[in-house]
Amino acid sequence: MTEKEKLVENLIKKTGKSKEELSLLINDKVNELSGLVSEEGAIYIVANELGVRLEAERPKKEVELVRIENIKEPKVPISLLVKVLKKYDKINFTSKKGNEGSVQSILAGDETGIIRITFWNDQTDLLENIHEGDILKIINAYTRENTQKPERIDVHYGQYSDIEVNPEGISIETPEFKPMGFDSTDKKISEIEEGDKNVRIEATITDFDIPRFYIACPNCFKKALQDEGVSKCGEHGEVEAIKVPIVNLIIDDASGTIPIVGFRDRAEKITGLSSEDIISLTEDIDKYRDFSNKIIGSKTIIIGNVGTNSMTGETQIMLNNIELVEIDESKVRIEKENKKEEENKQETAVNEDVSDSIDDIEIEEIDLDDDLL
Repeated sequence: MTEKEKLVENLIKKTGKSKEELSLLINDKVNELSGLVSEEGAIYIVANELGVRLEAERPKKEVELVRIENIKEPKVPISLLVKVLKKYDKINFTSKKGNEGSVQSILAGDETGIIRITFWNDQTDLLENIHEGDILKIINAYTRENTQKPERIDVHYGQYSDIEVNPEGISIETPEFKPMGFDSTDKKISEIEEGDKNVRIEATITDFDIPRFYIACPNCFKKALQDEGVSKCGEHGEVEAIKVPIVNLIIDDASGTIPIVGFRDRAEKITGLSSEDIISLTEDIDKYRDFSNKIIGSKTIIIGNVGTNSMTGETQIMLNNIELVEIDESKVRIEKENKKEEENKQETAVNEDVSDSIDDIEIEEIDLDDDLL
């Protein structure tokens, strides 16, 4: 009997519902969460909604360690020893019925391959102190088909899985890892053509436009529609929308110049700022100018797809990844010192002018409405 079958049998006993009724509820929950949850996870959610607490059967023994190259079948208990190559951001989601949850994944590898490992809800807390480069020994996890790419097998951390971080005396050499999972092609700007994918360019940032943002669903980051003050996502229904930043820069590699565009995490990576700090640049022109002075002149290595801006018709690059942003902090310090010196000179001049004419000014008391205070 599989783990899923054991959970369903347990749920039948505790709720008195038929297998057919529970199967319908479980399938509805899987569809409702749009592939964010496994069937086993959906069973636990259904049980919680029915006021029942399930206790999964604890594995009788530790499953033997396997190599990633041998992970080929879904719904198989496994243990593995891997190195963390990338940690993705945690995603908090709300189902159409208002149930909240979270999911977070890592990419990890051993000498034979790379695989995604997913953690659900409270399990995501385990990743808070885990970093890229750490070695993980994960015991009694299980495999599952990827909902978006059924040909791919992922690993899921289960209720009775265990994890050990950086076990003593263990080192792992992984295959070459490209963060976006693709092969890039080095090109000069003068060589790129419309439709080029994953071109890699080393260049200098020569301009930084005022950032923009769009209103998005916090679960899938797709654009949310606004209807009488309510934000709605086509996939997740009514949501509490967030602002997703968009940055526009121009780069130059001596062979030519081209605009580049970055959304969300790419916007954060190219600027080194959080989404909130990027958006704050749209609200404070002095802050924007200071940061613009800081980033212009920086060396960068970017990877992206070449396309056409639908508004301007210009060729541009949509960022996929940023390998390097090299900001000259000394230039920033000198600019700030020069700016401060100039401001001090202007302030002194203004104070002298005011001092000479203050006796001629009649002070008028101004009444302010309480609403303005």
